[in-house]
Amino acid sequence: MSTPLLPARRWSILAPLPLWARIGLWVFTISALLSYYQLRALGHLRTAWVSAHSSRDTAALDSMVCWDGVSAAERQRMRLLLAQELEHPIHSTDLQLTFDASAQPGWRPNRLVIARLIVVYDTPERLTVSFPLGLAGLASYQLVMMVPEK
Repeated sequence: MSTPLLPARRWSILAPLPLWARIGLWVFTISALLSYYQLRALGHLRTAWVSAHSSRDTAALDSMVCWDGVSAAERQRMRLLLAQELEHPIHSTDLQLTFDASAQPGWRPNRLVIARLIVVYDTPERLTVSFPLGLAGLASYQLVMMVPEK
């Protein structure tokens, strides 16, 4: 005996694909969107850094640094270095994705290093500084400091 019900409709153009292919396609799509969002957040940090540097705003530069586990003396020393860097105009900035933090023995980064902000200053010798960047939340970044290992 046959039933008068119609066959189930396929609601997706992906329905002919096997399940593993559909799952893989969804994972790829979501990871591509998250990567794009993370790269935009890195670009916003670079833009904010250049803007704070050009306006000579030491408080804004200070807020872009992760101070977790940093001693008061090291914090003061880093603030002095940031203030000294305001003396030179920026020639160019670049972002470099990396997952390493080249630290000296006995030191570790206070966040997982995701990228580096490379700043080239407009000096005759093209002074270049590389700041490690780490995640500060879901999609925000801060400059990473090296802290002593425990």
